Amino acid sequence: MNDQPIVIYYNQLSRRARRLAQRYETFFTRHLQVVTLVPSTASAVHDTQQLTQVCSTAHECVVIGGDGSINIVVNALIQASLQHQVLLTVIPVGTGNDFARDHGLHRWNWRMTNNSVTQAEAVGVAQGATQSRYFVNHVGTGLSVDLMRLQPQWLKQSAGHLSYLIALARYVLGSLSRRSRIRRDKSWDDGQFVALGRYIGGGFLVHPKADRTTAILARIRIPAMPRIRQIKALLNVLKGRIEATAAIEFERGRQFSLGDTEHVLELDGDIYFQGPATVTIAATTILVLVPHYD
Repeated sequence: MNDQPIVIYYNQLSRRARRLAQRYETFFTRHLQVVTLVPSTASAVHDTQQLTQVCSTAHECVVIGGDGSINIVVNALIQASLQHQVLLTVIPVGTGNDFARDHGLHRWNWRMTNNSVTQAEAVGVAQGATQSRYFVNHVGTGLSVDLMRLQPQWLKQSAGHLSYLIALARYVLGSLSRRSRIRRDKSWDDGQFVALGRYIGGGFLVHPKADRTTAILARIRIPAMPRIRQIKALLNVLKGRIEATAAIEFERGRQFSLGDTEHVLELDGDIYFQGPATVTIAATTILVLVPHYD
């Protein structure tokens, strides 16, 4: 029996994730590895606690899900000081899959080949007034939270990746009074983000020069502006021209403030706590298994 136990954490609500979890369990078992299957539940707290326990003796944690599932695993590993012991492997089965896209993870069976390498990568941390949480892609408030509310589960299931574009169209054409505007000094922002990776929201390129090993954050602020001007600015973002869009404020650094006391923060696509927060690069890193291309 192989002495490198494997934990497979998968999105229980996804039929495809359940099917791939079974396939990977069979694959690892054939290689004489001990496998522990951990299905997701409705409670991120419960999942974090369970993963902390089962990963304490694991060599690798395979995440079969989306960015939210990755966030739960990373927080479990770091909180239990396991991030230097347990490899993180991602099999993308989410709607957005921004972490997977940033790593070139497109095929569900890439882990079943021998062409892979391990690399140490940075994570971000958002520190609020009473709590903090790690993130792997971004933290946002305002626009990103509004888009979540305009993208219900039925829309994700029926439209998949296109649900992000549908939600964005609903946002820019919808009522201005329903937007969550964030106070900044004497003005207002429709959205504020801090990105660690290149993509947010299912493939919107917001941090073109991102490097997860050198770990420079990008803060993006979208000021409140006339609708037609905002539509033009967001179209530029969709084309990957965020740094050339004068209407959007873009800056790089290692620490930023984000949000206000009136609005919640979402990290990697899930809402966790009230703003404001200080966002920095965490002092720790994680070990990520990625494909190796010659």
